[in-house]
Amino acid sequence: MDQQESSVRHRHATNPSLDISTAERDEKTTNGAVKEQGGKVAPDAVKRRQSSSDGSAGWMAMLTKPVDPLTLAVFRFLFGAAMVVHIVRAVLTQDVIEANFQDFFPETNFHYYFAMNVWKPPVDVTWLIFWACAVSAGLLSIGFLYRLASLSFLFLFTYINLMEKARYNNHYYLYVLVSFLFLITDCHTSFSLDHLIARWRGKKNERTVPAWHLYIFRFQIFVCYFYGSIAKMNYDWVIRGEPCKTWFYRVEPIRQLAEMVVPVEYVPSVIGYFFSTGGLAFDFLIGFMLLSQTFRPMGFLLTFGFHLTNHFVFKIGTFPWVMMATNIIFIEPETASKIPILKSFAYSAYPKSNDEKKTKISKLCRPLLVLLFCYVTAQCLVPFRHWLYPGDVNWTMEGHQFSWRMMLNAEDVVLRTLIRPQDGAEVVHTGYQLNARQMKRMITDPEMILQYAQYLGREHMQTTGSPASVRLDMWRSLNNRPFQRWVDPSVDLTTTDYWAFHYAWLEPQLPDSALDFSEMDRIRAEARDHGKMASFFMDKPGGVFKTTLQAGGPCSNVTLLAVSGDVTVQVRKVHTPVPVGTEFALPATGGFHRVRTGGDGPAAVWAYLHDCSPGHFHDAMMMTSMDSWEL
Repeated sequence: MDQQESSVRHRHATNPSLDISTAERDEKTTNGAVKEQGGKVAPDAVKRRQSSSDGSAGWMAMLTKPVDPLTLAVFRFLFGAAMVVHIVRAVLTQDVIEANFQDFFPETNFHYYFAMNVWKPPVDVTWLIFWACAVSAGLLSIGFLYRLASLSFLFLFTYINLMEKARYNNHYYLYVLVSFLFLITDCHTSFSLDHLIARWRGKKNERTVPAWHLYIFRFQIFVCYFYGSIAKMNYDWVIRGEPCKTWFYRVEPIRQLAEMVVPVEYVPSVIGYFFSTGGLAFDFLIGFMLLSQTFRPMGFLLTFGFHLTNHFVFKIGTFPWVMMATNIIFIEPETASKIPILKSFAYSAYPKSNDEKKTKISKLCRPLLVLLFCYVTAQCLVPFRHWLYPGDVNWTMEGHQFSWRMMLNAEDVVLRTLIRPQDGAEVVHTGYQLNARQMKRMITDPEMILQYAQYLGREHMQTTGSPASVRLDMWRSLNNRPFQRWVDPSVDLTTTDYWAFHYAWLEPQLPDSALDFSEMDRIRAEARDHGKMASFFMDKPGGVFKTTLQAGGPCSNVTLLAVSGDVTVQVRKVHTPVPVGTEFALPATGGFHRVRTGGDGPAAVWAYLHDCSPGHFHDAMMMTSMDSWEL
């Protein structure tokens, strides 16, 4: 470096006419620095800024490059048509308005915590809202008054679902998100009535859209699949094959096909692991396959097989058809333009002016960038919010919604609601003013349970003028486990803080170490051979289960079988220990009995063997379940 400095000075000395600024600039350059306002900026820093700028420009170019909107337009058409079918079917064939939006209590008293004061319109207005929503979906489908149609459908469909929390469904959540994406994108610049009208009027309109319009839809569908696979990565789904073992074994064609391939005793396990493993692998891989040009055709075949199976097995409405329709947005626009039925609508089919032939790289405005960043961030983080709550989300259900946790659990709940007036005896509440959908949702949603219990307390105060406590004797069976306590029966839910971050009145799940699932399967099979059914219960040591059996019903022969741990049955004042593996005949005359549990293990397990259906058995116990509700 000293030699370089000497060379600069020598040049200046031998050529006095050399401008001093030139010499200084040469010196600064050879020293590897450019002085600016008394400071120095290294060339590496300049290069880093240039590299960063180039990278930013590269991302911007990728997001804003013009693409043919044909695939988005076709998806818009299919989605809007599916929403018309969804709404019209709900109104005309499923009696949704009569069942969910009448003028008495249950219709709109279940609310989301973030929408507690949603206005409840009269039933006549509700009819109009549904039909207006269907019209908006139709306009969205044909691409007429596109922006107004997408805004009105987004608002009305969201409002319909906010009116009643019992209507929550991951599918409806996806529909809301997709309608929002339609609102902020230009999916009407092709294959739409708006586009045809603009051409007829000779009005110049855009025939391409920025690529981010397409990418944001692909991102949303990828999230739906991928986070669904993450939710399936749990002990029951991977290790036990549940609840697929329970669900698909009941499908006779699947069971008969499996019996042709494997021995009968292995059929439930083979069916369970086949569908659980296949479902997990499908959700995990399908997003990547749809994004890959190499594996995309195979991905299309798999999506059709997967969603058609769901349609015929679970009867889940329009969702399978909407998801099959999303395949179109993963087809490259250039490829879609070659499909005969779509060729005339493709961008390449139009003559282009010289201005249109020039590729323009625009920039996303800052508000739009912020909106997209917030949207993408929320979709990536919200599904993990259940980690903020203690316990397994599949047991507590806290953080379960808006997280793509779809079709994960087989649940049974038995419930006895106990109301004790301030100066009176405790009574069993039986007049549930709920429809079947609300009952099914409430018994698996802690927030809705608390809303209903506090409603009962308010109703008692209004009718009698005195307060009353409301307690729940509530037992839950998760994925073919025994029923175990889900709600602390000693807690008066009318005094519980509704806005608490975590509901401490939920009982923790008992460990599986107390269970022998193969033994439970053996007991069920043996009970079937004797014309009976087995209902399993479990409780921690020191627990007491007080229940009854009403005489004169269809359950005339009920015995209690001790499966594990210390089980003692109390009938009136007589305490009878029941050794493991032996049965205790409950009195045919009915009456109350108590089951007391003890031992050194984490839990004791017992089974009721009854000669009636589960619904009749729960009814005889003066407990409510979905089986007894449907009697």
